Amino acid sequence: MNKKLLFGVLAVVILALVGGGYYYWKIKMQKSATQKAAEDIQKTMANISADIGNNVSPDVTTPAVNLPNTDANPYNKTNPFSSLKINPFK
Repeated sequence: MNKKLLFGVLAVVILALVGGGYYYWKIKMQKSATQKAAEDIQKTMANISADIGNNVSPDVTTPAVNLPNTDANPYNKTNPFSSLKINPFK
């Protein structure tokens, strides 16, 4: 076999192995980072739940608001005959 051909095939095989190893390493690191993020979220949720259980969260009840009695309907005063109580059919 020709030495140039042998070195060419060997270079292609080495590049393929290096590329495959890099791809595998990148996927493995991505999975471990995802798992670590999921664990961090679970720990944070557990801490928040514990804090809420210990009444650390602020009071979220709404205070009673007494609004003044206002006549907000402007059409109540438009009929001048609304005070008459005459039945025309009697």
